[in-house]
Amino acid sequence: MQAQSLSAQFSQIFKRSSSFNYQFLVLSRFFIAIVGGYFFTAASTSLLSFLLPLTKSDAVLLCVSLSILIYALVFIYAFYVKSLKIVWISILLSTGAQISLLVALKDWL
Repeated sequence: MQAQSLSAQFSQIFKRSSSFNYQFLVLSRFFIAIVGGYFFTAASTSLLSFLLPLTKSDAVLLCVSLSILIYALVFIYAFYVKSLKIVWISILLSTGAQISLLVALKDWL
């Protein structure tokens, strides 16, 4: 009798921990999709508006319009890829690369 109740307690603990783990993974994906997507979109919008061969106002308007699409694609990407580690690394590295390219092109340093 004691063994059955002990195994039942372990199974309940395992269910709670797996539920908590799943909730943490979903929360982490939402965080990288919202916050990482924002910074990725801001960096890509700034870089594109600088690189496009249009007048400054036209390039900014076009890039702001494209930013909605870029943000949506980053959000979809955050939930499409199976590995959470790959999502974090790819979004952070690509955002960093865009920012460093923008810094290098504008001679901010």
